[in-house]
Amino acid sequence: MSSRHARNRAFNSSHARAIPKQRHIGRWIALVIILLVLAAAAAAGTAGLKLYRSAMSAKGHLTKAISTAQSLKDGDLTTSLTNLDGIIGTMQTETAAAKQDLSDPLWTIAEKAPVYGTDIKSVRTAVDTLDDFAQTTLPQLKTAANTLLKSNLSDGNGGLNLEPIMAANKQFAAANKTLTAQAKTIDDLPDAKLSVIQNALSKGKTQLTNISGKVDQLTGILNMLPNFLGVNGARNYVILAQTNSEIRGAGGMAGSVGSFSADNGKITVNEFHPNAEFHGNATDQIGDGQATLFSDLYFGTAIHNITSTPDYPQVARMASEFWQQQSFGGASDGVMSLDPVALQAMIGATGPVTINGTTFDGTNTAEFLLNKVYIDIPVAQQDSYFTGTAAQVIANMFSNMDATKMMKLAKAMMDMAEQRHFYFWSFHDEDTATLRSAGVTGEITSDAKNPVVGMYLNEMYASKIDWYVDRKTTVQKTGTTADGGATYHVTTTFTNRLTAAENASLPSYINLNTPNGTAGDRVILFAPTGGSITNISASNGAGFTEVAAYDRSTYLGQLDIPVGTTITLEYDVTTGAGAADLQFDQTPTCTSDPGVTYQGF
Repeated sequence: MSSRHARNRAFNSSHARAIPKQRHIGRWIALVIILLVLAAAAAAGTAGLKLYRSAMSAKGHLTKAISTAQSLKDGDLTTSLTNLDGIIGTMQTETAAAKQDLSDPLWTIAEKAPVYGTDIKSVRTAVDTLDDFAQTTLPQLKTAANTLLKSNLSDGNGGLNLEPIMAANKQFAAANKTLTAQAKTIDDLPDAKLSVIQNALSKGKTQLTNISGKVDQLTGILNMLPNFLGVNGARNYVILAQTNSEIRGAGGMAGSVGSFSADNGKITVNEFHPNAEFHGNATDQIGDGQATLFSDLYFGTAIHNITSTPDYPQVARMASEFWQQQSFGGASDGVMSLDPVALQAMIGATGPVTINGTTFDGTNTAEFLLNKVYIDIPVAQQDSYFTGTAAQVIANMFSNMDATKMMKLAKAMMDMAEQRHFYFWSFHDEDTATLRSAGVTGEITSDAKNPVVGMYLNEMYASKIDWYVDRKTTVQKTGTTADGGATYHVTTTFTNRLTAAENASLPSYINLNTPNGTAGDRVILFAPTGGSITNISASNGAGFTEVAAYDRSTYLGQLDIPVGTTITLEYDVTTGAGAADLQFDQTPTCTSDPGVTYQGF
């Protein structure tokens, strides 16, 4: 993108990474088997043998259920939901038989046994819940999936037929309600006496919660579509095209800005404008402490840097103000943002696009738009690739729609929103809850019970060097506090994989303001609500200053990362009493891999 002279994440992290595919169902059933056998072995007295035999019978039935679940192939959502038809009957038969095996009154007596009785009760509850999942939730998911798979989703005029979408959404919502209750049942089980059982229960809780979270997110996306596509009146949206190779807190510099309208299921994409065409400001949106965090970035006065903040609703408000001040602009109903990684994922879902003779697909889009375009294409022509690709992707999103395309698109949107490559914010209050369920809002969480620590970056050398910077983060749980909180150690490595020889051959557009190839990433750390950050250290000796902003403590420092160099940033995080496990949020990387590993929990 142009303007080289410019000073250029709870979809909730707790949401899981897959709809109920075989690996999630299979793992959870396997955990139940472990609980079952251990509980039977723990039972004492003359009834122990009978309990053991019934446990082994239940194990046999659950093993068949595992085998059936494994018939679901890894793949897109359409494949997974389609294959539900072939497994539900067997799953229901086998889980019902396992439940029957544990219905003997002896098991009720065993629940009253000292020490391990509560463990046995937890095992039976887990099996009952699994059976409820097979008997109730899977058929609900099947019904919802069939509504999509067996309906004509195209209106025949280049738009989307919204009626089956709305019907399927109600059905997915019903399944989600049931699944949420099942997840809560498992989550409310008391801690087991046997550590092996407790570990298995914890993993089982996580798996069912993950499935519930993903169904909730899918429901949110389907629920957002009718209003988003103008079923109750035409909508007009601003769209930001970001480039992560010049990193910004919310993703990348906004190189060009356009608009599109939606009316009763049909989208019309309007002209895009390079950031150099914009005037005006949105300084009224700058909060306390933010002028310090984003100093030297012309935050609020240059549209290309409104993405310096990681809080996407703030980005959207600024974009809307700038858009309204332009002669080609006007009022907007919301703001969408896509970076090249999101464009690549959506092209993979909706089909290739061709710009100036170059065809982009689900494998080559991000690398070209984040790096090769600056090397291979004259500066004057670069914007046409960004704007052309974004415009075609938006135009193709809902045209010629069928169930396969719908589910692939939904999966792409969920994955990209979870990693902060795709955002959408509406200025209609009635849309807020739906968009949050879909996980696309990019908000900074203030939920102390579900704590998030954030790390957000802004490139300070107006370069495109961030394409060459790899990030890897480990979040290690280190202990607990006296008041019931937890402690963590967070380590992030920044590696500039560019070599001196490669840097010497780069066009000046990429490294004009940093000719030695050094990336200048300003780092902002956000403490979790109800928690704290301490002991910040960088391997190159960079210092960090505390700044009060966004209703929390934030910490500001800058890491200069020379070519061929790795710099390590480390700090400790403490969360409040009763909080869930810490999640890590960050400025998105230049790939679909966020590079985050959790250890010790």
